[in-house]
Amino acid sequence: MSASRYFDQLAITLSAVCIVHCLGVPLLVAFLPLAAAAFGGDGHFHELMLWLVLPTSVLGFGFGYRIHRRIGIVVLGAVGVSVIAVAALWGHAAWATPIETLVSVLGSFALALAHWWNFRDVRRLHRHAQTD
Repeated sequence: MSASRYFDQLAITLSAVCIVHCLGVPLLVAFLPLAAAAFGGDGHFHELMLWLVLPTSVLGFGFGYRIHRRIGIVVLGAVGVSVIAVAALWGHAAWATPIETLVSVLGSFALALAHWWNFRDVRRLHRHAQTD
């Protein structure tokens, strides 16, 4: 498996985990107030995810770009990472929970979509190279 494909799959998984977290934790916290205290608060999760998302995205898009040369995919990925970073580092303390959740989900969706396009284009070009 190519390095780009591995990092794209990992990044898509991390984006899905982030979406599930952003939609599920507010419900969990509403019903189980002790959950937030037990896990160190919601902000820690976002910071942890950012530390995982950033390097996997940079590597995935970097390796993918070397193959498909589509800057739009990289730009969409950068926008997604930036939106997630703003929500994780600033939005958690500054915005109401529904706003932070919406921004985080939109950023994660944009990032997952960019990784999917990256993955698809790398795979498409590898198939064409193998059949030529």
